Amino acid sequence: MDVTPITVLKGIGPRNADRLARIGVCTVQDLLFHLPSRYQDRTRVLPLGALTPGDQAVVEGVVEFTEIRLGRRRSLLVRIADGSGHLVLRFFHFSAAQKAGLTAG
Repeated sequence: MDVTPITVLKGIGPRNADRLARIGVCTVQDLLFHLPSRYQDRTRVLPLGALTPGDQAVVEGVVEFTEIRLGRRRSLLVRIADGSGHLVLRFFHFSAAQKAGLTAG
């Protein structure tokens, strides 16, 4: 397996093989051991009060209010809260269905 070329896999033709070779994946073994340098743990939900600026986290809360702000660029503001704090989210590209799905309560 260590010398089996990646082109033996279905869907990997010469074009995709060239793309993979640019990142150092030339054999099936290279592909199996090509691991991500980092990942996001989406199973751990953090309370809003534990967040600091710049954190990437999974949170959950109750929508307190939504508001469409008009200006140079239309945006949707949504404030969510849990028992430990609140968070204001700003969406620039949103549909009416997305706004309807973010009702208070």
